[in-house]
Amino acid sequence: MRMREEIYSFRENAAGPFGLQFEMAGKSFCDGSYRIDRPRSAVSSIEYIIRGRGTVRIDSQEFYPKAGDTYFLHQGQDHLYFSDKDDPWIKIWVNVRGELLTDLIGRYGLKGCYHIPDFYAMNYLQRIVHNAQVNDDNAVLNCTLAVHELLVKLNEHLYAPAVLSDAMRLKTYLDHRVSENVSLSELAAVIGKSESQTIRLFKREYGVTPYHYHLQLKLDFAQKLLRSTGMTVREVAAHLSFGDEFYFSNLFKKKLGSAPNHFRKMRL
Repeated sequence: MRMREEIYSFRENAAGPFGLQFEMAGKSFCDGSYRIDRPRSAVSSIEYIIRGRGTVRIDSQEFYPKAGDTYFLHQGQDHLYFSDKDDPWIKIWVNVRGELLTDLIGRYGLKGCYHIPDFYAMNYLQRIVHNAQVNDDNAVLNCTLAVHELLVKLNEHLYAPAVLSDAMRLKTYLDHRVSENVSLSELAAVIGKSESQTIRLFKREYGVTPYHYHLQLKLDFAQKLLRSTGMTVREVAAHLSFGDEFYFSNLFKKKLGSAPNHFRKMRL
């Protein structure tokens, strides 16, 4: 196979306002000569192997991603990766950086997570590549949301315990649905208990009701979006499934002591 790549760059004036700076995305149809060397890389790379095998070195660690695997190389580290000569990679990837990515890596316990065998990142990366091709005014926002969803699922793939208590199952369910609204009846169905039992089990384990726990997750993430992105208050409210921006703003001020716009200005 001859080396071929489909590479899409994001418009310079569209990169960065949402806290993630997307540089390039695309597909690589590698041959035996494919090799990337980025000392103290300025970007993070998320890549899914469609076919073939190869070698990845990040700092002093070495991995051997093959078809069906994902690898995640973090900004600020030494990246060296190359395709196998006899069974070269076909892969889909994105290069991205930014403070929000660092926040999400910490939030989802992904520090030191580089090679993830049998993790299917194809759908998320296809969305990113498609948006890079279209490259319209919504491209960076759509890609930011795709990366967030990808990292949530990666956390779930890595850390879901073999056996969860009912309270842990509820917490995991809520942790992975920060952008959604979750009803009490939905939670009760997850563990097969009554609504009153669901509240009691959760509060006994975590000290708050499921509603208040989920609300705090949303407000915590809202603060990160306001601090690290250029999303408007309306966009933050919509992304976190609040009814409207006025309800969100009033709730934010009530719980955190300042309106969203004022909070953002204080941290600029």
